[in-house]
Parts: sequence; C-alpha cells; structure tokens
Amino acid sequence: MHYPAVVDVVWNLQLMANGVRIRVLSLYRRILRTGQSWEAENPEETEAEKLFIRSEAREVFRANKHLLDAEKILEHLTEGETRLEMALHYKTPYPRPVNMPPNTITKAWGSANLRRQHTSRPVYIKSLDTPS
Repeated sequence: MHYPAVVDVVWNLQLMANGVRIRVLSLYRRILRTGQSWEAENPEETEAEKLFIRSEAREVFRANKHLLDAEKILEHLTEGETRLEMALHYKTPYPRPVNMPPNTITKAWGSANLRRQHTSRPVYIKSLDTPS
C-alpha cells in the first residue's frame, strides 16, 4: 500500500533537515573565518579574542549537536547569527550585558517576576543560560 502523504512528509523533513544542516555548517564556517581574521580594538588582545571566538563556537556547537527538533535548531541558529552580527558591529566577541526591565529584580520572587525575567532575556544570550 502506498501512502503519498507520508512519503511527502518524510521527503519534506529530509529536505528541511538538509537545509538546516547547510545553514548550521555555513554559520559555523562564518564564525571560524571571523575568528581567523578578527582584529581587536586593542591589538594586544587580538590573539585572546581570536581564541575566545574559536573556543566559544566549538563549545556551543558541540553542546547542541544532539538537537533534533527543527524549531530548537532554528532558535539556536538565530542566536548564533545574532551574536556574530553583534560581535562584528560592536567589535567585541564577548556577550553583551543584559539590562533587565524595571521591577524584574525585586524582593518578591513570584512566578510573574520570574516570567518577566525569562521573557526579557534577549535571543543572543540564551545559550549562556542553559547548557542546551
């Protein structure tokens, strides 16, 4: 018996997986190339920043190599692309500090307060929160 809908779904998943794989590898190569050609604002720190870029990329990509959920992979891709663009724009490879909205850090650690803190976290900092 032939199930064309099932075959189409499997085929689409394979195509999507290949497209996502290409994007992941492309981002990884872009980060490594950036790490090779990086020049710090302070020339004395160039080698340390190059090393940070390469080691951070290696660490984060290896920590997330087990992900299978396409939505999670796309979230991490967005984070990686954002971090790369911010590093190039601000000329610093280190994560930027996060400013929390008013009234999110108070004595009352209720669920609403924790929810506000969680939703206010920018996309470029999420990999620093959890090991996934």
